[in-house]
Amino acid sequence: MSALPSPRRSLATRLALVFGLLGLVIVATMGLGIYLLTSRYLERRAESDLAGLADFYAVYTASTAPDEARLAALAPEIVSFFAPQAGYDVRIFDAGSGALLAATRDIGSLPSRAALDVLGYRRPSLFLAASQDDPDRIYTARSVTTAAGDPLAVIEVSRDVGANASFLSALRLVVAGSGAIALLAALVGSLFLARYIARPLRQMESATGAIAGGDFERRIPVTSEDEIGRLARSINRMARDLARLEAARREFIAKISHDLRTPLTAIKGFVVNLQDTAPAEVQSTLATMDQQTDRLIRLVNDLLTLSRLQRGELQLQAEPVDLVSVVRSAATLASSKAHRLGVNLSMDLPGELPLASADADRLQQVVVNLLDNAVRFTPPGGAVQVRLFAEGHSAVLRVLDEGPGLTDEEAARAFEPYHRGPEGGAGLGLTIVREIVAAHGGQSWLVARPEGGAEAGFSLPISKPELVTPAKAGVHTK
Repeated sequence: MSALPSPRRSLATRLALVFGLLGLVIVATMGLGIYLLTSRYLERRAESDLAGLADFYAVYTASTAPDEARLAALAPEIVSFFAPQAGYDVRIFDAGSGALLAATRDIGSLPSRAALDVLGYRRPSLFLAASQDDPDRIYTARSVTTAAGDPLAVIEVSRDVGANASFLSALRLVVAGSGAIALLAALVGSLFLARYIARPLRQMESATGAIAGGDFERRIPVTSEDEIGRLARSINRMARDLARLEAARREFIAKISHDLRTPLTAIKGFVVNLQDTAPAEVQSTLATMDQQTDRLIRLVNDLLTLSRLQRGELQLQAEPVDLVSVVRSAATLASSKAHRLGVNLSMDLPGELPLASADADRLQQVVVNLLDNAVRFTPPGGAVQVRLFAEGHSAVLRVLDEGPGLTDEEAARAFEPYHRGPEGGAGLGLTIVREIVAAHGGQSWLVARPEGGAEAGFSLPISKPELVTPAKAGVHTK
């Protein structure tokens, strides 16, 4: 079972983050743009209105009071005529002294910066500093001249913009609230979109993993006509081609294995007959021929067995089986090789064990393959331990060797057909183990031991309540 991807490495997570950040940037940019444009519009609109009023007041004052005497007399009437309206205020300053002549209401006697600019920075008194403008007001000023073009007065018009500030404050809240809602909607939408995009990719990942594991019947549902849909079709087409190739390969192996059995059996018979009558000087050669013929026969039988297992043609003769007897018989077959290689073969078998519904001959073949593999990798003087015990509703067999061990990659590929380890071989023994154990509904494994060496084994379901009590004989075979 493949591990679940880390959230940081998940494509859906990365897409959701990208879409979410993109949505955040868009929402923030739009909100800031709306706020700045509105603020700028209100500011320019207020300045434009104020400039228009100032121009009008300057023209009216120049026509009504064309000289200083009449201006001094009419200034209060002029500003009273323009009573405060819509937050506007008007003040008239003397162009020569900068003194305040009249105002619509009392907002201070000192001119604003705008009026000072028109006055040429003249102040009413050297002992008075220029007034600070009210931060909630905007100011503009215009010069009033006589008919001869001499400065007569300065008209200052100001307006309270506190209402605009309140409006902008409310606008900030509206923009922030709507932005938060839009961002939440963008995040939720991006999450669903990311999952929608990543779902077929996860299906492809699962399907390609299954195809790589040999499940050539696995198909990917095609739900779109875009690049992902075309990729799914390509993978499905690849799986069909691999299925045809695998079927052809298995058929070829089955036929060639079957056809090789007859001539190899005949050769075996001829060699045995020659051994009975041949002179002593050729007996060693005939013995070698006999051993190699046996090796070829075993290889052909393994090929035929594997082909039948993979094609589902090998019928298991299931019956109640005493696993202790099966393991003891397999150890007896492997003991001669262990003795020849100087390997100590020990067994730890239970006194009683539930019967299993299985094919005894096939299980014996499984145990022999495991023992043969362990003995082959264990150096002379080393030991191979065989342990059989019940664990829950399963019987567990563990074969422990003292060989060089194996890497994770070697352990992952050990059960692949035709995978040759460092010691050579056809690479079929462990594959046959896996197929036979799987056909019995069990699981097999090969892992490295922390203390060195390797552990191979399998577990089989046991559901029969009957118990057998075998004799404790042959615990150690050397």
